[in-house]
Amino acid sequence: MPVGGFLDSFPAGLFIGAHVLFLLVGLWAAKKAGDAKAPYAPLLWLYPVTQVVFLAFFGGAMTMKMAVLIEQTLIVVLIAGVVMKR
Repeated sequence: MPVGGFLDSFPAGLFIGAHVLFLLVGLWAAKKAGDAKAPYAPLLWLYPVTQVVFLAFFGGAMTMKMAVLIEQTLIVVLIAGVVMKR
């Protein structure tokens, strides 16, 4: 069994709930950074977008591989953008 295979036994609702929580934390963090006028604040909005992508996967709009590819691409853009803003 691959590492993490045991997660397949959990209901999808658990993962949906986790991604909704991650979305809410991302929205909160992006807003707080924006309110503080942090130079990287606009980039933080990419994180909540990644969670919408995963929710689209759970809604059947895309495959897991596509969701992960989009998510990882957005995170790389976020990280590179933050580093370039410093």
